[in-house]
Amino acid sequence: MLTDRINTLPLTPPVTVESGTPVGKVLDEVQTKRVGCVLVYEAGRMAGILTERDILLKVVARDVDYDKETVDAFMTRDPATLSPDDTIGDAAALMAERHFRHIPIIGHDGAAIGVASIKDIIQLLAESFPEQVLNLPPRPHQKMETPEGG
Repeated sequence: MLTDRINTLPLTPPVTVESGTPVGKVLDEVQTKRVGCVLVYEAGRMAGILTERDILLKVVARDVDYDKETVDAFMTRDPATLSPDDTIGDAAALMAERHFRHIPIIGHDGAAIGVASIKDIIQLLAESFPEQVLNLPPRPHQKMETPEGG
């Protein structure tokens, strides 16, 4: 499974905004489309990513004018990306190593084709190993007397 290609995951279609977009509009996009990140484009090329973590730490936690400040001030520039030919294991390793929750997947033409999220990988694991996942104890250090876990 971890050697399967990323394009076998049900990737979330990318939500994109243009560089210079007011942060308030970006927040509206995140809420209405119910996504964990937005890709920021500049001159037809991906220039950055604004994640839910960026929003919480850089926007909501500070006194930001949502109509005047632009996404450029809060996004992560030149984010790490993967291609559809990389493996799910590559994505999981990158997420674990760099503490990412979202990785843009860039096609061979340079355009974003989707976003791989930690949620996608966890869902794949849960679907692939339902008995093991459903039988996990509520607290990892807890020893269960029965295989049902409860």
